[in-house]
Amino acid sequence: MELNEFLHKSPKLNEISKPGIKSQLKMAPIRREGCYEKSNILRFAATVMLFYPINKKIHFCLIRRTYNTNIHSNQVSFPGGEKDKSDKNYWNTGLREMNEEIGVKQDQVIYITELSKLFIPVSNFVVFPYMARIEKRPIFLLNNSEVEYLIEVKLSMLLSKNSIGKSNILNRKVPIFNFKGEKVWGATAMILAEARDLILLLK
Repeated sequence: MELNEFLHKSPKLNEISKPGIKSQLKMAPIRREGCYEKSNILRFAATVMLFYPINKKIHFCLIRRTYNTNIHSNQVSFPGGEKDKSDKNYWNTGLREMNEEIGVKQDQVIYITELSKLFIPVSNFVVFPYMARIEKRPIFLLNNSEVEYLIEVKLSMLLSKNSIGKSNILNRKVPIFNFKGEKVWGATAMILAEARDLILLLK
């Protein structure tokens, strides 16, 4: 999608009803539980899908997380993390975490809309995803203790059916987005599925 088209249409994303679980389940692993009402120990987090131009083409970024003791180690995800008591709301959580992980300045980020919350059974997280944009490509400053490397993806790749497939992950076949060899699955793929369907409604 071209820069001018995105700038013109993106405000409408906040006016459209979100596809929600219908879209998320398109990229959900088999037998994945979507309900979190039975869990007694919930944790809450936020992520930001950040759009920006490179050569007038809209991109967004993902990160490859480092190896550590976290259950989501070495996975591809959006910048984001757990809500702190000091955060006013989940939007502020997403901005703070994005700044801490990839160095994007919070005051430069423009809110677009909130996507549907998503429960991650393996870690008991309820994630609140947001879409946002920034006027130009950020000067990224990666937190090496949390981020292995940055992945920049053209929006047109997400919108293409050619990026959707399946792969053997952790001894089971799961739906994935394949962005030039970077396999995105699980919760991040489910969030991307809703974002994809939402943006396609603009066309």
